[in-house]
Amino acid sequence: KELDINEDILRRLKKRELIEKEKILEFKSPSLYRKLSNKLFFGIAENWIKTGYFKSLSLDLKRSNLNILTPAYISMMLFSIFLSFIIGIFLIVFLMFFSLGLNFPYFSFYQGNYVERFLRVFWIIFALPLVTGISLYFFPGAEGRSLEKKIDQELPFVVIHMAAVSGSGIEPNKIFKIIGKGEEYKYTKKEIRKILNQINIYSYDLTNALRNVALATPSAKLSELLNGISVTIHSGGDIKSFFEKRAESLLLDYRLEREKFTKTAETLMDIYISIVIAAPMILLMLLIMISVSGIQTGLGINQLTIAITGVVTIINIVFLVFLRFKQPTY
Repeated sequence: KELDINEDILRRLKKRELIEKEKILEFKSPSLYRKLSNKLFFGIAENWIKTGYFKSLSLDLKRSNLNILTPAYISMMLFSIFLSFIIGIFLIVFLMFFSLGLNFPYFSFYQGNYVERFLRVFWIIFALPLVTGISLYFFPGAEGRSLEKKIDQELPFVVIHMAAVSGSGIEPNKIFKIIGKGEEYKYTKKEIRKILNQINIYSYDLTNALRNVALATPSAKLSELLNGISVTIHSGGDIKSFFEKRAESLLLDYRLEREKFTKTAETLMDIYISIVIAAPMILLMLLIMISVSGIQTGLGINQLTIAITGVVTIINIVFLVFLRFKQPTY
């Protein structure tokens, strides 16, 4: 009464306090590079978006969870292309007046026709910005596809968790809150948090929030799951039974995927044994026969041995990297 605050303002303050407690947001200040990009190219990027360009890029950005608006990303892309153009000019000037070599100091002054030299290297000024622009344009899509695989690997266990929680008769909203606030599912929980934010911040009901997130999620399986939950809730179906049946199908897909990876690993093991173990032994036997017969190859035994060792090392690294990328996280 002393502050002259009516009951309507008190209700709104209490509602705002409740939203602040329940919403799940992660704030991060923009980097200096993003600020500079927006200052230089934000207007151009916004005009391009208004005219209907970059619709697929905008969808890829939503699915990749990069937490950046489409105009800001396009501004950064244009600024990166501009910087690569400047770097290309410096590279052309450097290559016109210097020649690269293998001996220290690894470059020397070029003595020759500078016009001919320029004609050989001028393509850099076009190639570098082109490669930069194409790489940045397709990066969100590649990130979304990588995120899709990670979500699909977590999804069977997420649905099993939901089925177990729903057995206690808890509300569907609470089920998503448990998954979203937990730390068990690193990638799926970000999609679940989008649902919670749409409910707590934008005041959508659960079915609409599920449909909205299903349109923007990178995982087709998660999109199908969210749409199925929305239909089940809207039609008044048994949510527990839905989770149990969907968990069985997703777990079956997960097992099939693991079996497929196991067979791929077995094939790679056979290739590895043939190339990395058998081939060097055969080459060493050939080297011994060459050295005994006195045939001149232009390289000594020590040099050939070092070359074979280097090739085997490179093959091992390639196999390790390939297996690392193919291996599921679960």
